[in-house]
Amino acid sequence: MAAILCHVEPRVIGNDYAFSVAGQRYQIAGEDVQAGMRHQRLRVELGLNGELHARYQQRYLNIAPCGARVAPSEPALRKPVRKDHNAGGESSWMQGFFDRPSPPLWKAIGE
Repeated sequence: MAAILCHVEPRVIGNDYAFSVAGQRYQIAGEDVQAGMRHQRLRVELGLNGELHARYQQRYLNIAPCGARVAPSEPALRKPVRKDHNAGGESSWMQGFFDRPSPPLWKAIGE
């Protein structure tokens, strides 16, 4: 590839060994994955003929477009949220606590 006659942009490799270019995600092939590659920069080259190449540490990588992400049609089943855990600060176990008369201060401290 004539790297001098192409549009070049830097990209960052994600946790899933993928990167984005122009709204499309591309996955690095498994045989080209190296340890320590995640969160590193790579050079993306878009040639005049429309071919896309990725270069990491002076070496071209095999890449493939990722499939489109499909949004789930129904939300995942989750437990309903408990709303009685605080009850707005009006828990029943504190009911009547402040209504009791407090002991005299000298009894509370001790003689």
